[in-house]
Amino acid sequence: MPASTIVIQRRDGSAAQHVRVVLGFPSGNTDDCYTDAYGQAVVEHSSVGRATVYVSGRSCGSFHAPGKYAVTI
Repeated sequence: MPASTIVIQRRDGSAAQHVRVVLGFPSGNTDDCYTDAYGQAVVEHSSVGRATVYVSGRSCGSFHAPGKYAVTI
């Protein structure tokens, strides 16, 4: 199953821990995933292509999945 890594950091550069991440595809959304101590969430998904990144329910951009995407909150 494909997986994408989402890296979330705070404006001060620190890792954003325990933050909810969901990827949205035209076919539907992934299950909730949470960032680890390094601010990384590995989200497994069955779809490939353009994905919208939702962080704590807020849209934070899009990327081509599978892949890696960084977000600053």
